[in-house]
Amino acid sequence: VGCKAILVFFQYGVMANFYWLLVEGLYLHVLLVLIFSPNRHFTIYLLIGWGIPTIFIITWTVTRIILEDTGCWDTNEHGGPWWVIRIPILISIIVNFILFISIIRILLQKLRSPDVGGNDQSQYKRLAKSTLLLIPLFGVHYTVFALFPDRSSNNYKLIFELCLGSFQGLIVAVLYCFLNSEV
Repeated sequence: VGCKAILVFFQYGVMANFYWLLVEGLYLHVLLVLIFSPNRHFTIYLLIGWGIPTIFIITWTVTRIILEDTGCWDTNEHGGPWWVIRIPILISIIVNFILFISIIRILLQKLRSPDVGGNDQSQYKRLAKSTLLLIPLFGVHYTVFALFPDRSSNNYKLIFELCLGSFQGLIVAVLYCFLNSEV
């Protein structure tokens, strides 16, 4: 029972990570699109970040108990319970990628504005810098292997996600906290 509880908590943490990345993307998108919005939607963000993973982890736990209650739940002989977690994570990755593209489009429009000074090269340099800053914030690197089957790309996916995913927190902390004078 303890092993299963730890695995449930682990899966909850993984899913919450993806949904908090989505919340970051939604928040930034709302800031850029609705400039004068007095409402910050904090409760909605909390519900998305902690609530949606809770619903799907409870559903996953129930399906594991009913369909595949063997061992410590670290193997997936039946695909059903695994997809209860996998589909919401894939949806969050896809929505976050769409938000990322939308924000890049908004940044490009703002850089092409006549109010922004500088030549084309400096504008594209600022766009490239902004894009590189947004990649770790949005977790865009997850889209590389998001739609590939697990069995076909498992080794490469593991190496890629361990290398980039483990540095994501450090990169976000350095770029948005340590190098930000407002923080």
